[in-house]
Amino acid sequence: MCFVLDKGEHLKETINGNTFVATLPGIHPVFGEALTIRIRGLQAESIRAKDPQKAALAFDQRLAFRRAMDNAHTVEIRNLERGEGGVGVWADLYLNGRLIQ
Repeated sequence: MCFVLDKGEHLKETINGNTFVATLPGIHPVFGEALTIRIRGLQAESIRAKDPQKAALAFDQRLAFRRAMDNAHTVEIRNLERGEGGVGVWADLYLNGRLIQ
């Protein structure tokens, strides 16, 4: 299944360099509103890292991820699957038709 996201309407928040919050169009709000979506294959450091260099890198990764999403003409998520323990969703991210990994 593929979801084309409207950046102004469906994208809510960038959490870190590989995770964002979105609402899935056409899905009942109980299931598709404010989902935490982690991008499959994209690694990011934790902003909460105790090592200042890792924390700074995490901040830079988050900013770069957010800019990439903001600058994309099209944002699509595909191949969604439930995260471990039922928390969040894993997905493939396509920006301007290109798979991001």
